[in-house]
Amino acid sequence: MFLKERYESEELKVLKALNTRMDLQEKEKQYYLNLQKGFEGEVMFDGYLKQIVIRSLILNDLLFEQNHSHFQIDSLMVSQRLSYLFEVKNFEGEYYFEGDTFKTINGNEVKNPLLQLDRNVSLLRQFFNSIGIKIPIEPYLVFVNPDFTLYQAPLNRRIILPTNLNRFIHQLNNQQSTLNHQHGRLSEKLIASHITKSPFSKVPHYDYSQLRKGVFCQACGSGIAEYHSLILTCPKCEKPVNTKSALVRSIEEYQILYPSEKLSTNTIYDWSGELIPKRTIRQTLKENLIVSGYGQWSYYE
Repeated sequence: MFLKERYESEELKVLKALNTRMDLQEKEKQYYLNLQKGFEGEVMFDGYLKQIVIRSLILNDLLFEQNHSHFQIDSLMVSQRLSYLFEVKNFEGEYYFEGDTFKTINGNEVKNPLLQLDRNVSLLRQFFNSIGIKIPIEPYLVFVNPDFTLYQAPLNRRIILPTNLNRFIHQLNNQQSTLNHQHGRLSEKLIASHITKSPFSKVPHYDYSQLRKGVFCQACGSGIAEYHSLILTCPKCEKPVNTKSALVRSIEEYQILYPSEKLSTNTIYDWSGELIPKRTIRQTLKENLIVSGYGQWSYYE
């Protein structure tokens, strides 16, 4: 049973909107792409976890603070006797371990995910102790991308490769598991202790005047230049887009980037590059939001 589903973080949503509307610096762009790829890998792993049929509680994307240290958990599965801690990686290409270092096939050293997993295990065990829960933690480093290859993997470590995922899920489903009030108490504590706002956010500064205005193709990110009533067509990839769907997405982007600002027809008209008529914007806002105020002073929330 999934008790906590996975959603795009606010940081990822903001970076996705900014990537369309401004030129991110190279480091910012790479950070955004890594976040997006990591999220896609975690969603891929969720597809495997949904095949779990034994009695269990699954919580995704948890962020805790223990002894003044923050730590993030990709997925945690609680069964009768164990809690399974999963660190999920969506790496592509060829990698290998050399002692305590983790490298690409070209010899470039990257952050060792096993060290990250060890740290999370230690902090999670401390967290369990602090709330009076005694349940062993079984950690796994999971590589989900089918285009990933690992050489010289430590034999005594719990590493799951893409080719082993189905077998691993099958092994879990062969276990016996019954849940009781202690498991429910643990899950409640976990959800209550989850930190919703990450201290690790790396969103760059942005100003309204520097952002590109317009309606953008979701497939390729190109600006749509011509309005054709019900359907808009991307000038680059020629993909047809429903006008109202594109407008709703544009409104959502504005709300993500400026959550405390009031929405009005004129605001979205400017934000959308004056492409879509105000009457269409007004109708769309009425259909999706609650109107406050009257006449020219009306706004939507």
